[in-house]
Amino acid sequence: MSAPLSTQRPTVEARLIVHELEEYLRHTRVRHVHFGDGSTVPPPLAYVTNFPRLSLPLAGCHAMQLAQSGRTETVRAGRGHAVFIPDHAWNKPDWSGRVDVLTFLFGVKQIGISLVRHKGGTEVPSSAVKASVHGGYDVPTHGILASLMVLSTDHSKGQLSRLLTESLLHACLRLLKSPQKQRPRKAIRTYESICLYVQENFHSPITRESVAGHFRLAPNHVSRLFRKEGFMRFNDYLNLVRVNRAKFMLQNYNMTLKEIASSCCYSDSAYFCRVFKKVCKVTPTQYRADNLIQVSQ
Repeated sequence: MSAPLSTQRPTVEARLIVHELEEYLRHTRVRHVHFGDGSTVPPPLAYVTNFPRLSLPLAGCHAMQLAQSGRTETVRAGRGHAVFIPDHAWNKPDWSGRVDVLTFLFGVKQIGISLVRHKGGTEVPSSAVKASVHGGYDVPTHGILASLMVLSTDHSKGQLSRLLTESLLHACLRLLKSPQKQRPRKAIRTYESICLYVQENFHSPITRESVAGHFRLAPNHVSRLFRKEGFMRFNDYLNLVRVNRAKFMLQNYNMTLKEIASSCCYSDSAYFCRVFKKVCKVTPTQYRADNLIQVSQ
């Protein structure tokens, strides 16, 4: 039987993130919130997930590209700024400069939080400190996130978006500091962490072996986790995530099937069509025709 979380000390990573977030909220007000959307095609190496994300620069300048109302814009967010990317949208950070940043990924069953201290000069950070809140959300946090999602649709620049962002940060801090009644089994925590990783990186050529290497697990152990906890194979889950993104793009973008396949990391559009039909029971062309009214002109 699992011991209650309250009898166990938080991890070193979680304590560090709690400290940084507490210091930020004690000394800094959110002065501006940048919103992205999914109105343009994501460029190569852009971050695309099915879940909303919030970036909070702690030091330095967190420059990035994002979509806003049909155009690709570049924002330069420093301390006191936040960047909110809703689900099915994208952003592409520029990691050439020195920056410290907290990133929150709001998944279905957990909130993933990472702290990056990047010295600059390389394409992507080499490491990050990570913590997570398992088991979903409490009612206040869910309500704040839902309200921020609504404001993101019109890129609201008013005081409400700033106050909601600060409230969301306080809610995440409270969840990090408040022990859950029962700690999830290690297998579930690992499985959910891998699912989040796949959601963050599905547009890259990841495999069961590369994911296993990232988490320092044996590939066969990854397969067992997905069979036992997810009731499917790893590759089936990866294809499901990619096909869900493709469905969104078919509904909203006038892109060719080859372009959509490439954006979802399928180099062969014919193979992409076979996978799509296996998952959705219709071809991508049929799916687009059934949802034609939603396609952007």
